Amino acid sequence: MKNVFLVTALLVSSALAGGAGAQSAGAGVPSTNVNELAPNTGQPTAQNTGTASPLPSNRATTLPASGTTDLKKSVQALQNTLPELQALQLRTKQAHWNVSGTLWYTLHELLQEHSEGISQYADDVAERQLSVGASSDGRAITIVAASRLPEIPGGFMDDSQVIQFFTYQYETVGQRIYGRIKDVEDADPTTANLLQEVEHAIEKYQWQMRAFLQTTPRDPNTGFDINNGQPVPLRGK
Repeated sequence: MKNVFLVTALLVSSALAGGAGAQSAGAGVPSTNVNELAPNTGQPTAQNTGTASPLPSNRATTLPASGTTDLKKSVQALQNTLPELQALQLRTKQAHWNVSGTLWYTLHELLQEHSEGISQYADDVAERQLSVGASSDGRAITIVAASRLPEIPGGFMDDSQVIQFFTYQYETVGQRIYGRIKDVEDADPTTANLLQEVEHAIEKYQWQMRAFLQTTPRDPNTGFDINNGQPVPLRGK
């Protein structure tokens, strides 16, 4: 019985010593809580961007240097694009459900494709932002406040109304993203290439909407046949 107590005491003593050693070894590990500053380890961090993670920056050569104007530009371009894409994704889904009229099925299917594509690009943009060392803000309150896009009407939407609405929404977002590409293309070509890919997709989606009302030599195609006998107003037509 004495031997049993002796072995138990030795095991408890060993466990306590091991736990103290593990705690000591972990004391120098920087916190991963994004709301706390990391200990000063002498390593560069992305903290100076104001939206960055406190994690040390183990950066590849394609990433802009931490704490620089280049990084701030990349973070700003990506974060500004993210809520716009999220807003578009929500709007395409709303219209996908509620479109009505002669072209309802065509637009129903097309808007589903757009919704899935935009959702994937939003994910790519958010993950690129994490790659450069900043957290991504995709909260509902941020989408509403930062996207700065006209809200989609509630209820059923006529097919001509959907075409006009998304032609302008895609045009607006595409132009904004195009401007951001120039801001980052020299210092952060990887981010610029991603934004070019997103902008290309948004332009394609805009063309697919605009094509419903594209004038041809055989048909002026004003949209009167889907708009109660009135032309569907679009800039440039």
